[in-house]
Amino acid sequence: MTLDDAKDIATIIGVGIAVVGFAKAVFEYVQQGVQKRAQAYFDLERSFWKDESLTAICKLLEDDDPALATIPLATKILFVAFHEDVALMLNSKLLSEGVAHYMFGYYAILCDASVHFWKGEYKMSPYWSLFRSFVERMKKFEKGFHFGSAKLRF
Repeated sequence: MTLDDAKDIATIIGVGIAVVGFAKAVFEYVQQGVQKRAQAYFDLERSFWKDESLTAICKLLEDDDPALATIPLATKILFVAFHEDVALMLNSKLLSEGVAHYMFGYYAILCDASVHFWKGEYKMSPYWSLFRSFVERMKKFEKGFHFGSAKLRF
């Protein structure tokens, strides 16, 4: 083996190590993104289910209970704003469409369809645009939705 052959072998080994190191760095970066998206989801979910006023609205939406009309505007805004937060996370690719639909879309769709929730409120206000857009996106997704746990991922 000549000195040039040894240099070539050393170069090949060095490039191989660099490629493996780069691949590992990319993998860790992707995993870190998954962890951040998962944490953002869990924070969002926790904030929703720990708020008793929001869970009460969910129960009332199941049957479009007339009691929805008596809920204070501030609480309705909180409920709609939560779903707009989900929409922002979806638009920012922090949530997948499947997770957004499966975990939050159902109540957004029920809310949109509710006669009593919107009683006395101007549902078509431009300030509800993101919410309405989210609902339409969830309705469209729902038409083609088939549950598969493997599809629900961060």
